[in-house]
Amino acid sequence: MPGRRENIISRGPDSSRRMRDLLLKDWLNCKGIKIPQLYLVGGTVRDLFRDLSPKDIDLVCRGAKEFAAAVAGCKNAALVPMEKKPEEPCYRVVDREDSGNFLDIAEMRGETIYDDLYRRDFTINAIALELNEDGSTGAVIDPLDGAGDVERKTLRMAGDKSILSDPLRILRAVRFAAGLEFMIEESTLKEMRSRAALLRNVSAERVRAELLRILQTSRSVFYFRQMDELGILEVIFPEISAMKGCPQDGFHHRDVWGHSLLVMEHSENVINDLSGCFGEWSGTITDLLARDNRLPLLKLAAVLHDSGKPATRGLDPDTGRITFYRHDEEGAKLIGLIAERLKMSCRERDFMVLMAAEHLHALYLVSGDVKTAALMKWFRRMRDDSIPAIILSMADTMSSLGPDSSDIIRGRHIDWAKRSVMEYYGKIKAKIESPGLVNGDDLIALGMQPGPEMGRILEETRSFQDAGEIKNREEALELVRRLMTSAPPFSEGD
Repeated sequence: MPGRRENIISRGPDSSRRMRDLLLKDWLNCKGIKIPQLYLVGGTVRDLFRDLSPKDIDLVCRGAKEFAAAVAGCKNAALVPMEKKPEEPCYRVVDREDSGNFLDIAEMRGETIYDDLYRRDFTINAIALELNEDGSTGAVIDPLDGAGDVERKTLRMAGDKSILSDPLRILRAVRFAAGLEFMIEESTLKEMRSRAALLRNVSAERVRAELLRILQTSRSVFYFRQMDELGILEVIFPEISAMKGCPQDGFHHRDVWGHSLLVMEHSENVINDLSGCFGEWSGTITDLLARDNRLPLLKLAAVLHDSGKPATRGLDPDTGRITFYRHDEEGAKLIGLIAERLKMSCRERDFMVLMAAEHLHALYLVSGDVKTAALMKWFRRMRDDSIPAIILSMADTMSSLGPDSSDIIRGRHIDWAKRSVMEYYGKIKAKIESPGLVNGDDLIALGMQPGPEMGRILEETRSFQDAGEIKNREEALELVRRLMTSAPPFSEGD
C-alpha cells in the first residue's frame, strides 16, 4: 500500500513509544469488549516524529462512540462527548482519579484510514500509526509524506480542498506554524490568501480561539505580519484598514499601523525577556500574564491600542502638527466592539479596553515628572493590571523613533517603567492592598452622612495612608476631622 512505513522506532524515540504502549495497554486491557482496528493519529504521531513525548492520545476507529462507551464502562471512566464540528464526532474517556489521563477516540472519516488521512488539514497531521489489540504500536501509514514535512519543518495542505472544507484552517495553519516554528509552503500560502475572505463565514468563537493560541506563541508578531501580507488580518479586523497610511507626528517614524505592529513586537520582546527587564519579579509577572489570557490579550491590545487614531486625527492650527486628541478613548471603544464581535468574555474585553484606555496614562505616570501621590493613586486603581499597562507603555516608547524622540527620552522612560514595576512589587502592592485605616462607619460615627463627600474624604485619607503620611488609626481619624471641618487639602498630584 502506498505511503506505508513499517517501523516507527527508527523515526521516533523509544522512550515515547514505550510510554504510549504502556498507557494504551492499560486502557485497552478490557476483557469482554471487541476492540476495533485502532490508529494513533494527529498530534500524537506528529510529536513522536519530532522526538517529543506526546501530550495526548488521539485515536480513530470505526464505531468510535460504541467503543469509547465500552472502554469507559470497563475502566469506570467518564465519557465526555467532544464538540469538534465540522470534524467527525469525538469522545474523551477520562480516568476519574486522574483527569490528565484520558483517550480521545474519534470516528474515522470515510471508509478507510486512507480516506481519513486524505481529509485532514495538513500533511503533518495526516500520519497514522496502527495499533495492535494489546495496545502495542504497529506500522506507520503516511500517504502524503507528512513525516518528511515534519523533518523539513514545513506546513503543507493535505489536499486542494483542505481550506475550502473548513476555512478556519487558514488560522490553524498560522497557529501550527507559530507553535511548531515551521514555515508554510508556497502553494498553501497562496490558497490562504485566495480564501481569506471565507473566514467571515467561520464562527467568532472558533476564530477567537485560534487567534489567542497564535498570540500565545513566542514569535507571534512574525506570523501576524505574515497574516497581514496575506490579507487575513483585515478580514478579522477591518478597523486596521484606516490605520494603514495614517501619518503621525514627529515622535513616530511609521504610520499608525506600522507603529502598532512594532509595538506588538516590542511587547513580545519584553514578555520573552521578563527576567532581563524585571529581575526577581519575572516569575511573578509570568504567573500574572498566565491568568485570564492576559499574555495573548496584551499582544492583541498592543497591535490595536492606537486604533482610535484615524478617527481623531487633526492638525494644530498654530503649529501645523498632527494631533490625536482623545485617541485612547476612541481606541478603547473600538477594542470593546472588536472584543464583543469575537465573543470574548467580559473579563477579556475589559482587560483589553483597559490597556487601550490607560496606555497614555501609563506613559505620563512613569515619565519621572509625576509626584508619588498620583502614581500611588493610579496603582491603587489598576492593581496588578498596572504591570501589563506598563509593559505596553515601554513597548510604545521603544517603537517611537521619529525625529522628535531620542535615545535619551526613550531610555529615561524605559528606566522609570522598570523601576516602577520593581517598586510596585517591592513595596507599593503591599501598601495598596492593606486595609484602610478608617472606613465609612468611622465617618458616620463622627457625624458625617453617607454621600459623595464621604467618598472624597475616604479617598483623600487613603492617599495619605499610601504615601506614608499617616501610619495608624489615630492619625487617620485626626486627618478625617480636619478634612470635615476645613477646606479639603487635596493630596499632591491630584
